[in-house]
Amino acid sequence: MLSQSKIFAILLVLALSVAAFRHGTPGLQDIQNHKQAIGLFVGSHYGVSVALFFALCVIFINSPLPLAAAMKILSGYLFGFYLGTVYNVGATLLACLVGFWLSRYAFRRRFEQLFYARLESIEHEIERNGLYYFFSLRVAMVVPYFLINIVAGLSRLSFRDYLLSTVLGVLPASLIYANGGERLERIRSAAELFEWQTACSLALVAAASLLPVWLRRGDRRSDY
Repeated sequence: MLSQSKIFAILLVLALSVAAFRHGTPGLQDIQNHKQAIGLFVGSHYGVSVALFFALCVIFINSPLPLAAAMKILSGYLFGFYLGTVYNVGATLLACLVGFWLSRYAFRRRFEQLFYARLESIEHEIERNGLYYFFSLRVAMVVPYFLINIVAGLSRLSFRDYLLSTVLGVLPASLIYANGGERLERIRSAAELFEWQTACSLALVAAASLLPVWLRRGDRRSDY
């Protein structure tokens, strides 16, 4: 028997999916077209706007709908670079914690049926070095966050390591997205924020974060 929280989560995702299918997912162009009305609403209802931003980030980051990037860029435009960065980090961290809880507790049995067979062979490696792997994935941004949250929740990764990898891993992207809000007039897609220099820098940070894993493997080989 499904609990009320599970039923609510399922209905919410279904409603968003139907809305996206019927009307299309809003992008930066939609935000630019309605920026004045959005700005007036934020000015009149600042606290509600911040709470709404957090709520929408929790929903979109934990779903396959491609809306999280537009929301995070919008925060930089509406709240400024510094507060936009703070709100980006806070909302992303909250969303990732919610996704972790859903995967580890609320929907664990269902997610195990879908994903655990693929994780079983690497579960021990994740338990040992999950901090570095998940930090690398967050920084590189090549895997959607909702998938990272599911995998982390199903693994034996400790909550402390998950929290640390998430806090450190979301910082670079949050800075980039908040900075993108100041360039909202001049960008047409979130991809324009990641110029080749930025992409190379993130790739180097992601690779460097795996150095402790490679060193541990080298030590284990030398012991034989």
